[in-house]
Amino acid sequence: MKSIILVSTTTLALLFFPLLLSLQAEVAYAQPNPREDLTVTDYSWKSYGVGRMATLGEITVANSGKNSYRNIKIRIDLFTRTGKLLGSLDGKIPEELPAGSQKTFSNLDLGLMNSDLENSEAMVTGAEVSQSSSLESAESVIFIKNWEFEGASFGTEGFITEITLENTGKTHFKNIKLLLTEKDGGGGPGSTHLSSVTIHNVLPAGEERTFTGINVGFSSPNAIERSIAVSGAEAITTKELNYILSGGGSLGERIKKKISSVSILKKKDGEKKAEPLQETSSSDEPGSTYGGGNESAPSPASSVGSTDSVAEKNIELSQEQPREAFPKHDIVIREFEWGSGIPGATATLSKLVIENISDIAYEKIELEIEFFKSSNTPFGSNRFKIKEVLAPKQVMWLRNVQVGFISKLPDPNLIKLRVVKAKAIM
Repeated sequence: MKSIILVSTTTLALLFFPLLLSLQAEVAYAQPNPREDLTVTDYSWKSYGVGRMATLGEITVANSGKNSYRNIKIRIDLFTRTGKLLGSLDGKIPEELPAGSQKTFSNLDLGLMNSDLENSEAMVTGAEVSQSSSLESAESVIFIKNWEFEGASFGTEGFITEITLENTGKTHFKNIKLLLTEKDGGGGPGSTHLSSVTIHNVLPAGEERTFTGINVGFSSPNAIERSIAVSGAEAITTKELNYILSGGGSLGERIKKKISSVSILKKKDGEKKAEPLQETSSSDEPGSTYGGGNESAPSPASSVGSTDSVAEKNIELSQEQPREAFPKHDIVIREFEWGSGIPGATATLSKLVIENISDIAYEKIELEIEFFKSSNTPFGSNRFKIKEVLAPKQVMWLRNVQVGFISKLPDPNLIKLRVVKAKAIM
């Protein structure tokens, strides 16, 4: 009898262990990340040199997150002109930087320098969340209005056939996580089944949306009670929301494929009204281009939970929007052509045309080039940087751009190019 109980306990532990890890990941996922939220946009030296006190006369930090931060940790890496790392300096800004703001701080001491200064790069390595921060968690502002469930007859798969979520906060969210709890009638060990599922979609601030056809995986055929709760989501900025809704990025591409004649329930003047969809042209949309912009190839297939009721429509915004650096949206790949390259050697693009559609200048632009087989499965990718500064509203033409080593010769019509990141110059 003891051995049977031990085996059952061990089995239950093995079944629930991945779910517990998932729930722990969701909790960690919702935590603020100052290294992503805070960016050094500009800085200037006041004093430096071997054996001298290193001091920044001014340093400007932008906070793109939803939290206010204080005790911001700054690191300055020192390089030679050839890019060799000589050493690092550390400093701390004790003042508070409010959410969604940018501020310039003066006279930041970094300690004694032990190397010559030729080139340097500043970055944020950490910060404390201020008590005045007003971060909205998805669990506190997203409410489930109604939902319908269709269980499997033999305990294989279950579906949330329809669920309506309302975002009552001021934060836009994507990748909404749901936790489904099923209770059997026995009440003994194993009578409760948990399933975690993610709606790969967006839920703008102040909106109500209905999602359909969500596969939750295993469903208990003997369940007599089911409950659903929001367990997390990823906060996004207004610019990223518009980027996704316009078809940009992998999530935007998947959403766009599922667009049909659906409607959005929006809160306006205290009432909810259905608004018809309006199709948006993708000819000038930012995002990836295949085959140098001359030929089109299908993007690799991606699975998605519920996207039937996601609309390709920008939300109503003020005409005057704050300067918000989002290089994936701001830097558009207009055209590129495959150049030379043999397996085991460095390959090049013979032509690359990029455009900055924003009023923010960018430098250190990093791009990723992906190579696909005829079956649309990737077989390799490289990342490379463009060191030139891309000014606001500028179109840049580049020739013979090195993209790194290749292991096999790709099909020029099955190449994907996208912007990964860039440093904003505010």
